[in-house]
Amino acid sequence: MQNLHLFSVKNRIDFESNLNFFKSSLFYKCSFILDNKIVLFNNKDCFLRFKGFKNLQIKKENLYLLGKKGNTIFVGASISLTKLKSLSKDKSFSLVNLRDCINLVADDQISYLSSLFFLEKWRGENKFCSKCGAKNKFKNLKNVIECSNNNCLKKIFPKIDPTVIILIKNNNRILLARNKNWKQDLYSCIAGFCEPNESLEETVMREAYEEVGLKLKNLNYLFSQFWPFANNLMVGFEAMSSSIRLRINKFEIEDAIWVTKQELLSLKKRRKIILPRKYAIAYSLISNWQKN
Repeated sequence: MQNLHLFSVKNRIDFESNLNFFKSSLFYKCSFILDNKIVLFNNKDCFLRFKGFKNLQIKKENLYLLGKKGNTIFVGASISLTKLKSLSKDKSFSLVNLRDCINLVADDQISYLSSLFFLEKWRGENKFCSKCGAKNKFKNLKNVIECSNNNCLKKIFPKIDPTVIILIKNNNRILLARNKNWKQDLYSCIAGFCEPNESLEETVMREAYEEVGLKLKNLNYLFSQFWPFANNLMVGFEAMSSSIRLRINKFEIEDAIWVTKQELLSLKKRRKIILPRKYAIAYSLISNWQKN
């Protein structure tokens, strides 16, 4: 789909290549994470290239398998500052938030970095078994955490929270809303978490009614996005509302407005409204509407 956002750029991953993780004929590109920040080299690159995997000199338990493209294996590594200084040698480096990295690296690298950020955070939050209290161990070829107690061996798989985000339409208008905690003038689409007893479609209907008092029809799935900052799988829908009368839930929404394409362009030019950044699924939902 042309409107897929950056986190969802499809990468060719041969999962059978996991068996050849340390194969000497392959090239390796490694990104590094320290204190939940991505290492940026020479202000432009998040990956160091190695011909032989042993040249990395990183312990296997600190590695994450991120993907494979051609004859290049993409890996990530949790690293100490001392080790980072010895590896970088003549390269300058800085520690950068993932959100800022997205604007600096090539599109096809973003999904690798978001995966590294998520896996490191997930691993750090699951150091001990919730069943028996023993120390957990991370199996990096399968991205699974397993209890080290042989009498337990409880396994933990990455946890993803399903979340819907909705482009609500009425004739030639769409609804944009803002949370009171967002930066000034930032508007986006209505969104919310799925409850344990709901389908995605039911969540769409509930969130729209709870937040702005609208009843929706003609729900249509568009595309999805993994959002690493909060472990969300964002599922994007568009839907129609027969009414433009809003009943705003002030506990969640500070303001909501209906805009046409021309009105949106005018508001943006006059800097009266800020839209989500291009790597957010809300940006793709709004852009898809503007193009059609």
